Amino acid sequence: MSPEIKIYKITYSGRAEQIIQENIINNFSLFDILTFYIPKHKRMYIWIGKKASPSLKNHISQIRKIILEVNPNLIVLRNITIESGSEPPEFLDLIGIIKDDLTERIRDLEIKLLPSFSEIKKLKEKADKFFISENYEEAIEAAEKIIKIANEIEDLSLEQDQINFIEEAQLRFKAIEVLHQIENESKKMIALFDQLVSNKDYHSAHKLAEDFKQKNEDKYPLASIPIAQQLILKDENLIYNRKLKQEEIKNVLEQLENKYKNNLNDRNLNTVKQILNTIDSHLKKVIDEKLEHKWNQYKKQYLTVKREKIEDINNLSNEAIDHLDKGKLKDALDLFEKIVSELYSFI
Repeated sequence: MSPEIKIYKITYSGRAEQIIQENIINNFSLFDILTFYIPKHKRMYIWIGKKASPSLKNHISQIRKIILEVNPNLIVLRNITIESGSEPPEFLDLIGIIKDDLTERIRDLEIKLLPSFSEIKKLKEKADKFFISENYEEAIEAAEKIIKIANEIEDLSLEQDQINFIEEAQLRFKAIEVLHQIENESKKMIALFDQLVSNKDYHSAHKLAEDFKQKNEDKYPLASIPIAQQLILKDENLIYNRKLKQEEIKNVLEQLENKYKNNLNDRNLNTVKQILNTIDSHLKKVIDEKLEHKWNQYKKQYLTVKREKIEDINNLSNEAIDHLDKGKLKDALDLFEKIVSELYSFI
């Protein structure tokens, strides 16, 4: 077989796992779907095992897309689907396998399976039914019983097939749990979002939706969850509506900014605090991260000046007490008057 030929096994999750070409005949089983890409002919052969499950066969129509996702540079001019036992000579020649060897391989697997075939068939049908209906716990339980039988008859291909089946069922079961968690969280977030909008706290409402998206967008495609998408659309509508109305608020904030700077320079800290409280009430109605960041910096600036002033008052107090201890009453009174004057800026 040409080393350029690419061989993939299709998994229950709908992915393509590349197979090493060494002893390729050992990868033919009763349960797998294999894909062979022939570069020389730009042709793709899809080989289907005799006992391949319906949940695996569901991916056949998407195999070309699946393979191209793994190797986007491939050019596929033709797909050819082959059932086990109906392999055309051309296919066997291209992959370097003798017909009789492949027939013997499949027959040996069938003989090994024969004593337990009826029970395995029943269990596989049950597992596939549960898998398709998204009852993954029951599907896993049936697959585990098949693995037990596979161990008893020493059928490694059947055992590996069911291990792969269980791995995918477990992943899907976990995904459903995540889906339900997001759906429940979405309902709570929508109620809270609507309450915040009702209270005209648009900023908090937007932040709520943003935090929800950042928390969950890597866990599950939110666009596929109607209730989650409802929250996202509410937020998008809120942003659009607020952009039409918040220019007036920005003008008010600019005026307050000038008052803030003047009073901070004069160390009128109580006035500055009142201005910041007023600004907070306006910021709730604005969805603008740059504006929020700017005023957060101003708040830090205010707190720094406040700490410095408290430290100055503390130093003056210590100095006044020192004058009292030394009997310098006039100097102490002068300092206390200065302290009182400083304290007025907090009132």
